[in-house]
Amino acid sequence: MKQLDAIARRISDGLAVWVVLSVCSLAMAHGAAPSAAASAANWSPETIRQFATMAVQDGGRVKPLDTYAGFTLLKFNGRRSCTNLAGQRLTPIQWFADCLFYPEQARQYKTFLVDNADVLAAIGIPYEKRRARYSYNDLLPARDRLFDLAHSHMAKESKRRTLLESQIVNLAQNMLEFDRLTHFLDFARSTYAVSENPAVADLFPGQEECGLSALLAKGPDLSRKFASFHGREDASPDQKTAAQALSKLYRDVDKASTSASVLALYPPPAPEEREWRTLADMISCALEGQSSCADAVPAIAAWEELVQARDDHARFASLAASLHKHLAGLASARGEYGKIALEVAYYRYSFFYYSLMLFVLSFVFMAVSWMAPGRRMALLAATGSVAAAMMLLAAGITIRCIIRERPPVTTLYETILFVTAVAVAVSLFMEWVNRQRVAMALASVLGMVGLFLAGKYEAVEGADTMPSMVAVLDTNFWLATHVTTITIGYGAGLLAGALSHVYLLGRLAGWRRGDAAFYRGLTRMVYGVFCFSLFFSIVGTVLGGIWANESWGRFWGWDPKENGALMIVLWQLAVLHARLGGQIRDYGVHLGAVFGGVVVAFSWFGVNLLGVGLHSYGFTSGIHAALTVFYLVEAVILLAGCAAWWRDRLNDPETIRRPAPAKAERRAKATAQARRQ
Repeated sequence: MKQLDAIARRISDGLAVWVVLSVCSLAMAHGAAPSAAASAANWSPETIRQFATMAVQDGGRVKPLDTYAGFTLLKFNGRRSCTNLAGQRLTPIQWFADCLFYPEQARQYKTFLVDNADVLAAIGIPYEKRRARYSYNDLLPARDRLFDLAHSHMAKESKRRTLLESQIVNLAQNMLEFDRLTHFLDFARSTYAVSENPAVADLFPGQEECGLSALLAKGPDLSRKFASFHGREDASPDQKTAAQALSKLYRDVDKASTSASVLALYPPPAPEEREWRTLADMISCALEGQSSCADAVPAIAAWEELVQARDDHARFASLAASLHKHLAGLASARGEYGKIALEVAYYRYSFFYYSLMLFVLSFVFMAVSWMAPGRRMALLAATGSVAAAMMLLAAGITIRCIIRERPPVTTLYETILFVTAVAVAVSLFMEWVNRQRVAMALASVLGMVGLFLAGKYEAVEGADTMPSMVAVLDTNFWLATHVTTITIGYGAGLLAGALSHVYLLGRLAGWRRGDAAFYRGLTRMVYGVFCFSLFFSIVGTVLGGIWANESWGRFWGWDPKENGALMIVLWQLAVLHARLGGQIRDYGVHLGAVFGGVVVAFSWFGVNLLGVGLHSYGFTSGIHAALTVFYLVEAVILLAGCAAWWRDRLNDPETIRRPAPAKAERRAKATAQARRQ
């Protein structure tokens, strides 16, 4: 026996060391800074910081350019990094800067993730793997074919497209967005022949050509000339020629500035205006000679200087710093720059990634403590890892609240984070109370699963997880009360189901068969968590009705999301009443808790698949398959639990005849009363 213990300890020690080293390697690879030569321009850290902390308005909110670059690359590439031609890893902002200033290089990076080789077959691109990454230049020969197919598929409603058709549309949209991004600075690279243009030659004496900023500086003169030429029936041939030349010049400027509408980098001059201006807006305004666009010419000139200085690193860094200072000052004057540095740090430090790694470590240490129960250090390491993971998770959620100035739950992505945090926190509290090591192991598992799902959700959506609020949700009071409360109910309901998995599978496998106290402890934990979930579910549902009355003029409208919340409350009430009434015992409570987890999942995500009702803004593409798998797994667990229950009944006939505690108590009281009479 001692030899077996020694072997188990050696195996557990080796496994722990291997997993710890693997996790540390992954964490270091994730957090390592790219090489200084990891981009076409050999960007300096300070230049990258300047670009990362520039503010841009996108999706209705002001965010760092680093955030915009990160989600753009995530949408294209399936991850927040890209490799250059030398195989070195680029951060999102390095990749983004290369797209702007070295587009000829960026078009060769393996930027586009193609999950299905049938997409490549449909557009005539040879392939070797079913899933791989391709550069823009790799896909360029089939660009027209891809766009034609996408155009025909977009005529269909999105829900009616096949998976292949949706993938073709997504790839076409990604290529088009990348195309616009790499052409963003075309206006700054363009020059215009003026010496041979009869309409403008007199405005640029002695010049062969000029840049856009010089042309826009003559905006009022050009506008007057165009007004004098345009539409005149008595114009001379020379005037008509000049009018045609001026019209062509306008078209050339418009063509060069089309892609400049990608980024809204300039706050509006009027404080009451909310929408930021793009460089395309400023070019159009200046070309019309409007006096409100006095800042357009220096803005265009600043970008022209940057493009010209791209190979002079010292001068480029100086110009980038000046541009950053100017833009940051404009945003700060409106009070819209204060959270930019914090958001850059939030994504740079990857709180949830490192929290996930620590949850994995915690589970490994817990496994070691099971294999070698005498190793107290393993248990201490597991405790420290899961506590640190919980702190990182809480820190990430808190920073998101500070950035958005919102409660912790405003989007479906944030519900995953918050439900995970609730489940882990309650598990740790239960472990502190009963110290059976089951709740701590469950905290590690739920933390891993929750953060993994959050990461997958973010990658599939490929969009900012801190978007501007849907109008109906734009109220901090109800977000802090109804939404947060109901989400706590979700987390506790799922935790009760997870605890019941341990009970049912443990019973089925005969784990700790003679330890009745252990299973009674699990039942008490599930009962307590079930009550905890019911309390928050009821309060959250009632608060939701009050909010609905304020927003839509009725307390209850049988909306799918409302019905889902009601289903949770009714099911939990039914299980608890059945337990109190003696209709079910331990197995019944645990089977009810597992099915309760299914009801929670349906209310949380399932009703969104219906795409109807006042809560249809929460629809998430791609969730149907995951939910189906979850339902099937839970069905298997329920069947396994029923099998364990039936086997125990057959093995212990007394269990069949023994009445439930409540029934026995009522029977004893009835017997005593009959005797007294």
